[in-house]
Amino acid sequence: MTGTEIADDPTIVARLKHLYEEVDGGNTPTAILLPWWPSRGMIRKLLATKRIYDIATKALDARLKSGKPQDDTLQMLLDSGDDHAAVVGFTMGLIIAGARSTGTTGEWLV
Repeated sequence: MTGTEIADDPTIVARLKHLYEEVDGGNTPTAILLPWWPSRGMIRKLLATKRIYDIATKALDARLKSGKPQDDTLQMLLDSGDDHAAVVGFTMGLIIAGARSTGTTGEWLV
């Protein structure tokens, strides 16, 4: 669903698994009812989201730097002329939607 830079690296996949569990774990009642309150859950969610963004950005930068096209979603977005923010946002959204639609947040990547 993303790029080979992410999918082919088991270390990154394991890291993303942990980070998405952090995002889901940050959905505490306080974080949902009082989203403006800097609760522990909200801060965990924010930090995990930033780390996921960093991974997606690094994969995009690696692809752009290599100049080597791949046959994946990341390449399709780049070929269509989407800007950096749109590509990273779409990549993050795909991974989150995939994790949530499978109904698993535990052993889904092991």
